[in-house]
Amino acid sequence: MKLILCTILFIGTAVVASVVPRIVGGKPATPHEFPYMVSLQWVKPHHTHFCGGALLNKRWVLTAGHCVNALTGNDDIVAGAHSLENPDKYEQRRKALRTFVHKDYSGGVAPHDIGLIYVSEPFKFNAYVHHLHLPSVEAFYPTGHATISGWGSTSNTTTQEYPDLLMKADLPIQTLDLCFEIFANTPLHSTNVCAGELDGSKAVCVADSGSPLVQKDSEGDVVVHGLTSWGQVPCGRPGTTGVFVNVSYFLKWIKETMQNYENQL
Repeated sequence: MKLILCTILFIGTAVVASVVPRIVGGKPATPHEFPYMVSLQWVKPHHTHFCGGALLNKRWVLTAGHCVNALTGNDDIVAGAHSLENPDKYEQRRKALRTFVHKDYSGGVAPHDIGLIYVSEPFKFNAYVHHLHLPSVEAFYPTGHATISGWGSTSNTTTQEYPDLLMKADLPIQTLDLCFEIFANTPLHSTNVCAGELDGSKAVCVADSGSPLVQKDSEGDVVVHGLTSWGQVPCGRPGTTGVFVNVSYFLKWIKETMQNYENQL
């Protein structure tokens, strides 16, 4: 079984950290439909999207741990993006001032693949840039369908094809028991969530890493339940799903990390 982080590089049958995924079987989002969505972009040799993320507030971005590890030091943290090739006036670009990766994340395809980015100056919230919400309950497994958005590959072959526009799809959340059946003898952990169509028609892919898997709660607020972490190549293989970090298991770490750093400022 060839496993990949939902990022960019594929090398033979090795497990690697690839940082440029897109959604298989998705469709273009309405411009600025997901104001919480963030694009992490390498600046050199040219601006290149490599991971997604989500705004928790004006200074903090939630993403995958391997996405934080892929930062080079001068990358752009972009909110309000839609077209990567034709940026519009609603984009806001910041730099990472401080980053954090969960202490139990060992790198590569592994559990606890979660990280935080504190940006250089606050984002300005408006109709095009705004935050989402963390789960209100700790350590639970979501059910039903959830929405994924990202600029990851849309290809279900080993040749990756990346979109210009932000893509979206509604994915069924599969049970954890089924998840362990699908990914036997892998680093799958009880703090993961599996989501995707079992027929392969909808799936996350390379460069969707860090992108949020969300549902709306009873009050209509968008809640992040998962962060895209890893999956199989080719993307959208029948009988498999994408693997996400279950955010509800990391609420204490997220809140303590944010509070402890802000108390030092």
